[in-house]
Amino acid sequence: MDNNNTASIATDLRMKGEENVEHGTHCLDIIANTPAGYFHLDLEDHFVDVNNAWLHMHGYGSRDEVIGKHLSMVLVDGESDSAQKHLAELHRGMPVQLGEFSSRRKDGSVGHHIFSAHPAFQAGKITGFDWFMIDVSEQRRAEEEKIERERQTQLAQKLESLGVMAGGIAHDFNNILTIIICNCSLALKQPQMSGELIPEIGIAAVRAADLCRQMLAYAGKASYKMQKVRITTLVDDLVEMMKATINRNAVITSNNSEDIPVIMGDASQIRQIVMNLIINASESIGETKGEIRVSLTNRTITAGQTERDNLGVAIPPGCYVCLEVTDNGCGMSAESRFRIFEPFYTTKFAGRGLGMSLVLGIIRSHKGSLQLFSQPGQGSTFKVYLPVLNEASSIVESTQQIAKLPWQGRGTILLVEDEVQLIAVAKTLLKTMGFSVIEAANGVEALELYKKNAAEITLVLTDIGMPLMDGYELCRELKKINPELPIIVTSGFSEAEVTENVDRDDIVGLVSKPYNYDQLWEVLRSVAERGLM
Repeated sequence: MDNNNTASIATDLRMKGEENVEHGTHCLDIIANTPAGYFHLDLEDHFVDVNNAWLHMHGYGSRDEVIGKHLSMVLVDGESDSAQKHLAELHRGMPVQLGEFSSRRKDGSVGHHIFSAHPAFQAGKITGFDWFMIDVSEQRRAEEEKIERERQTQLAQKLESLGVMAGGIAHDFNNILTIIICNCSLALKQPQMSGELIPEIGIAAVRAADLCRQMLAYAGKASYKMQKVRITTLVDDLVEMMKATINRNAVITSNNSEDIPVIMGDASQIRQIVMNLIINASESIGETKGEIRVSLTNRTITAGQTERDNLGVAIPPGCYVCLEVTDNGCGMSAESRFRIFEPFYTTKFAGRGLGMSLVLGIIRSHKGSLQLFSQPGQGSTFKVYLPVLNEASSIVESTQQIAKLPWQGRGTILLVEDEVQLIAVAKTLLKTMGFSVIEAANGVEALELYKKNAAEITLVLTDIGMPLMDGYELCRELKKINPELPIIVTSGFSEAEVTENVDRDDIVGLVSKPYNYDQLWEVLRSVAERGLM
């Protein structure tokens, strides 16, 4: 503030009394020299006054460069709406107690500020507006740099995780493929051994399929056989079994609450959860003596509770059975807690697999939640929340094996598959069952073939992932032409994943890859016996 302006304001104050002049001049000195930026606007939002701190913040050398100019000279693109809102409040006589404001400096750069603003009154009327601001540009820049560093760290960790996962998958699949390739080559050289070699090929292929299912389970997208499970009996049986198989230094104790309700789940997958958690606890105890405690309790989470899972996500309200596995072993570092659910991640010198990542995937697929509490040297506690079965739900579960009837297929199937070897073997399977086959390599080709041969095609068997037009779009286009056309989908994804993208009523069956003759035969027989083709 220059001396002329100070003198002018001081003169005005002197008219109100000598005591006010001294007080007013003191206030003006404070404003002029405060490190906080200050500016005063008139009723048309033009600059009337600024202090030295404001000039320094914005890179101006003198007040003459600013006084008389409109506030818009410092507004940043995208900030005008917010500024207009604050100005409207001030014009109505309402102060802005605390706000955020970005302004453009003389050199074009942007500064960030927190501010307060108040209307200035004279004789009961608003004469202008006083703004006080603190520059927080350095703090904002430091925060942005911290966020960027964290983003880069997370990206590096993700890339490392992908590397670990890719290495683990490659290791397991290469072992399986070696078994298959070696047995195939040996069968070609020694045809008389085919009878004993082909079953080994089949076993290895099943192992490969299991690995794929485990990866889908890790992603929470596996398909399970859901039924009522009495988890108390399941856990008790597993605890007894694990006592004889885990590290003998570890003692397992169990304590289950009374009246644990049934849950809806895949019993074999829930066993995987319990077994992996107990094995993990045993390995945490290692060579020292320790204890593993397994318990089941009823938990109810009500709306508004702040119970969160291992990722910090709120656990949905509802009734749960809580499986808790606690050990007094070595505990985990922050890095291990963060990475333990990555596929193929391990802190052990030998052995690696899906382990805990599989546990998390199964829990997700059962619409459950998981909590982890652990500190180095203080052991670990895993809590698994599995939703209690709603007895009102009607889920039909059949455990009876359907006897294979002497059934043969009839009619023509449009087979859609982009994998050359797969379409060749699938075509042979279908012909063996009694069908005629028209083959297509993608959805576009299939659509054209159907239009030409609609009268003779009795069913469509289509893959999902294909170039040009995938199976989902093909289903929709075929249904536009013939809403009654039976379509069976083949996919490596779960039924839940498929039905998220195509209406379940638009398909009459789903064959999970990899499939064999019997599985394909059973789905086709079922469709035929239901009168759908």
